[in-house]
Amino acid sequence: MKDDRSLERALGRLLSPRLGYAPSRWPETLYLHVRERARAAGQSQAEYVELVSQTRGAALLAMLIDAATVGHTAAYRHPEQFDRLQRALAGLAEKRSGPLRIWSAGCSTGEEAYSAAQCARAAGVDAAVLGTDVNPVAIAVARSGSLPQRSAVGAPLPAEWGERVPEALRRRVRFEVASLTDAQPALGAGPFDVIFCRNVLIYFEREQVPRLLARLAVELVPGGHLILSPAESILPLPRGLVRGPAAGWLQLGGDDRPAPPSHRELGVESAQPPSAGERRGAAAGAAQALGAAPGGAAPAPGAVAQAPSAEAAARLLSAGRAAEAEMVLSGLLNADPQHLEGWFLLGEALLARGERVQARAAFLRVLRCSTESTCNIDAEALRRAAVRRAEALRDPR
Repeated sequence: MKDDRSLERALGRLLSPRLGYAPSRWPETLYLHVRERARAAGQSQAEYVELVSQTRGAALLAMLIDAATVGHTAAYRHPEQFDRLQRALAGLAEKRSGPLRIWSAGCSTGEEAYSAAQCARAAGVDAAVLGTDVNPVAIAVARSGSLPQRSAVGAPLPAEWGERVPEALRRRVRFEVASLTDAQPALGAGPFDVIFCRNVLIYFEREQVPRLLARLAVELVPGGHLILSPAESILPLPRGLVRGPAAGWLQLGGDDRPAPPSHRELGVESAQPPSAGERRGAAAGAAQALGAAPGGAAPAPGAVAQAPSAEAAARLLSAGRAAEAEMVLSGLLNADPQHLEGWFLLGEALLARGERVQARAAFLRVLRCSTESTCNIDAEALRRAAVRRAEALRDPR
């Protein structure tokens, strides 16, 4: 047990400052890597990590960071966002002189950055793309243009890509090693018209998110777009960023400065139960979100009734309507008790309403869900985020 604690302390001292976060437990790939390397060196696992820390060997540290990070990615991940991006780029190009600038923060092996470049080309827009990631091994793969995870989510890969991104497209994308917690996370390459930062913020504690988003906002031009994953659309926002028309889509306001995040957005709302009027309002809002008319009436002519969805709940949460989101999620989870993202969002909705004990139970329920049916989300990242939320809520006060 003592050796386990020594290993965790050594990993935390070495990796947390570089990654910007300290998970409750590191990925199993990291423990396996350390175990094998320590055995080969004839050292304890903690001694091996301390050796890497003291010698500052770039290659050894790069391998540790690679094992500690999860590089799950795919071309055209969340395809609906790329459809919207193509339209947005065309509008931005009309207002700009010179190439547009796009930043893929946390780009892993580069599929997202190359998809953004391809999207710009399809829109007939000249764009320069920067991809950054804390993992130097992933950046090396991205620079090569190879496609280790040759897959697309919801859209076929362009036929000309083959097993490697075409040289003409690769010239439009630059990759560098950098962390969001660096003093200059974009390496002075901004300001940007579009920033991707998807499936990254869920690794950080909720209290860190507004500061990180503010740092990203500094790198945006007025009116620029910041794109998170739909599952991250519930995170609290700093002053200056406003929610866009789609889940996970944020924009930087111009001269108009939005109000500071509300208590609800920051997850510190009073734990007072909703009144009867609030419950009726929640029911009406939930009915509208599902395509039904208020009061249980039939949908309006031409309206299409929809099944409860995580996206509908995320939109309600983004609008600060946690009680309504909870009702949508209850319907979703009644229909699919194994819906991993649904349980995570339910935890966030309960937390926003001050229901700490129930929120913790929902986050712990995430860990019992199967990942087989998940689509377009990083299930393991959500699980780790759920563990951190549950641990933070262990004290019921």
